[in-house]
Amino acid sequence: MSTDDVAVGAVVRYPRTGTTGKVVRIEEIDGRRYAEIDSTGLYYRMDELIGADKTTGKREREDRSLEDYLKEHQELQEQLEEVWEKGIDQSCEGGG
Repeated sequence: MSTDDVAVGAVVRYPRTGTTGKVVRIEEIDGRRYAEIDSTGLYYRMDELIGADKTTGKREREDRSLEDYLKEHQELQEQLEEVWEKGIDQSCEGGG
């Protein structure tokens, strides 16, 4: 699945953790596109998502532990902080 195929409503999987869900929102941050997945409420880089079958998501979500979610959240938080820091370095000076 290419990033062009990822759209709101598409069912996707994040292979690193097995997270599966439906795309509910797409955002662009510092030139990269991220998709918010309904099963976690977290953003994932669209170039790392693959297509998934709807029935797979329910089973995988039940098999995951809280530790898995926390680890995934931490990884994504670190990615977003990195993007945010790069964005601040390139911020424009105040108007006036």
